[in-house]
Amino acid sequence: MDISVIIPSLNGRKYFNEFLSSVIKECESTPYKAEIVIVDDGSEDGSMAYLESIASDILKPYKNTKKGACSARNYAVSKSSGKYLVFLDNDVIIEKGFFEKIVPLFKDSSVGAVACAGYQYDSRQQIDGIKLLKFKRGFFRFTSNILNKDIKQGLNEYLSFGVQGAYFACRKDVFNEVCGISELFEPYLLEETDLMYKILKHGYKILYQPDTHPLHKWGGTIASKVSLRTKYLSVRNKYLFNFIHLHSKKLFIQFILLNIYRVFKTDDRKALKELYSIRGKILQERKREMKASKIKDEELLRASYEYIKAVSST
Repeated sequence: MDISVIIPSLNGRKYFNEFLSSVIKECESTPYKAEIVIVDDGSEDGSMAYLESIASDILKPYKNTKKGACSARNYAVSKSSGKYLVFLDNDVIIEKGFFEKIVPLFKDSSVGAVACAGYQYDSRQQIDGIKLLKFKRGFFRFTSNILNKDIKQGLNEYLSFGVQGAYFACRKDVFNEVCGISELFEPYLLEETDLMYKILKHGYKILYQPDTHPLHKWGGTIASKVSLRTKYLSVRNKYLFNFIHLHSKKLFIQFILLNIYRVFKTDDRKALKELYSIRGKILQERKREMKASKIKDEELLRASYEYIKAVSST
């Protein structure tokens, strides 16, 4: 098997006719041997019954044995057979030839993952490009983009320092090497960032494919981008990411000194209390990553800042 498409889904039945159909169509038409492994995360809208009714050699549905997008993705990978993993949200349409644009980039053995150019479903405007790594006010930031209109054309390859979780690809052997997606980030938010940072620090490149054109509806996998729950998880998982991955003593001191005041904020106190209760698991992942990392935090930050100048057309 060449490609395994990994899709977690929670109450996504309304998206299947249009969005899942586009993925099935591409799996059927691509010259690569492809499968779709979709994991239902305890839906209550009849999703699983529908998926089981259309199951085939290409479409393989499973129920998540746990709860959350992190474990759903890991479980799907455990059931997959492909050499390359293409992660999609259930509210994403992919275009004709999507796989053919991605798989050739893995011919370089130093490439661990591929980031995609992505577009908003309603407006058709580009929303995801080259992802940049920054360190601001004591936290890592992965939200900055360089969109296609602002990058130099004709370069042999384009690097990225992260991905949009709704559409990206990675080698399965690299996914397993870095121990997959950390389920400490359950149920969602920053789990793909955790995965990509591990891939970078293990010494692999993330390439950016500017020619892809997936359309992202938003809301199919995470029901609300602005819910109180999501806002809290954003706070909690930013701390969690630093506790696992911030290995530089200098940057860690900045993180502490710049964020002492945050203990007076309700969500921050709650997050720190929750993370303290699982400190043993966090420390275990931190030690593992410190041992496995081949590149330092400052090196990656410097590379990202320098790449902005190298690739920007303005």
